[in-house]
Amino acid sequence: MVNGVNGSLDILAELLAGQWQQEAATPTFHPQQSFVGISTDSRRIQPGHLFVALRGENFDGHDFVAEARQKGAIAVIADRPVTGSYLQVADTLTAYQQLGQWWRRQFQIPVIAITGSAGKTTTKDMLAAALAGYGNVLKSPANHNNDIGLTQTLLDLTPQHDYAVVELAMRGSGEIGRLTRVAQPTHALITNIGTAHIGRLGSRQAIAQAKCELLGEMTAGVAILNGEDDLLLRTASQVWRGETLTYGLERGGMQGEWDPFTQSVVVEGVRMPVPLAGRHHALNWMAVLASLRVLGLPWQELSHQPIPWQADRGRNHYLSLAGDVGLLDETYNAAPEAMIAALHALKQTPGTRHWAILGGMRELGDFADELYAQVGATAAQLGLYRVLLWDPDQEMAALAQQLPSPTLQVFREAAPLITTLHQEVQAGDRLLFKAARAVQLETIMQAFLTGWDPIALPPL
Repeated sequence: MVNGVNGSLDILAELLAGQWQQEAATPTFHPQQSFVGISTDSRRIQPGHLFVALRGENFDGHDFVAEARQKGAIAVIADRPVTGSYLQVADTLTAYQQLGQWWRRQFQIPVIAITGSAGKTTTKDMLAAALAGYGNVLKSPANHNNDIGLTQTLLDLTPQHDYAVVELAMRGSGEIGRLTRVAQPTHALITNIGTAHIGRLGSRQAIAQAKCELLGEMTAGVAILNGEDDLLLRTASQVWRGETLTYGLERGGMQGEWDPFTQSVVVEGVRMPVPLAGRHHALNWMAVLASLRVLGLPWQELSHQPIPWQADRGRNHYLSLAGDVGLLDETYNAAPEAMIAALHALKQTPGTRHWAILGGMRELGDFADELYAQVGATAAQLGLYRVLLWDPDQEMAALAQQLPSPTLQVFREAAPLITTLHQEVQAGDRLLFKAARAVQLETIMQAFLTGWDPIALPPL
């Protein structure tokens, strides 16, 4: 990653608690020199950059120090010996985060950190799009929401930015707290407490405590909380005593009345169009409006200036196919609450028949059968036309048991599933594809799209 960060090398040793190592055979090192840009990718090094040798599961940046120097890296940060002069630190990832924290401190702008079990990426994208009407916004791109991705985002801050919107993700306790210390947000937004990663953390209460580390690590600022989530509110009250604004469609300090037919919410007498269909997105939109309010921005302006919206592939991505067939691509991820919300959104999409093509979820642990059964019960209650399960690992039996046999088909192999879709989907049908990213349901969806031929549609 390359950016516009700049500073003098002499501050690095103190900032990172490191020690400069100098080889006698190399040119004399001058700590008074300045660097412009920080990179963790030797392929993108430019003259004057600082190279941080990160390591991951399948790479070690220390192996590319020579290449970085050849391309003009002015200095190297490493946690094991490398050729040439370098700043030795205890851990390069920690050093990288410290650099991100240091750079973030150079800017006195609102930084809104968003976390939650579901909806955080969509809320981040909607909030960033809304804020773009009031100034220049930096946001976490894609899923840059972990130790490396968050730091990369913060290092992209420039004096031209008026706001920053960052996403914080976690797979276990302690991670949100660590990310919060790096980001130093002025505002904390928590969308909900669900069951994502419950197999790792063991309970929703543990998930709530992990998410509320965002509040526990903030010393000042404003909390923006889902007023319909009692567990979130109870847990937040244990660690946060600062200013708070709750939001919701049924409860909350800022409350909206959702109208699914016009895809809008009425807030304090003002009708606000919601960028995406479904109650869950209306609730996320209320989080956006609440954020604008605490920032002192005229949120009412969005009633007549809809935000520009372009969904990412795999997230709330609706495709209108030839032959009057609609497809909702939700293949990027799937927590149980998000799966249930997507089923409701599918049913609310105008069409003659509604199909759900579902794959497995992940990290559910001992709660898997219970949570799969909840998804199945929702699908049965909604009266979907067909539910097709892509279940090569035979893990979705509890979901299948909730559905009547005429509605359900279970597939262990991809080809029969794709053939069924090609042969039976017809004009007016609406399809939802949703699964955990690891399941790779998008490959089946793409095969369906590639072979889609509206001329061959079966007769009505």
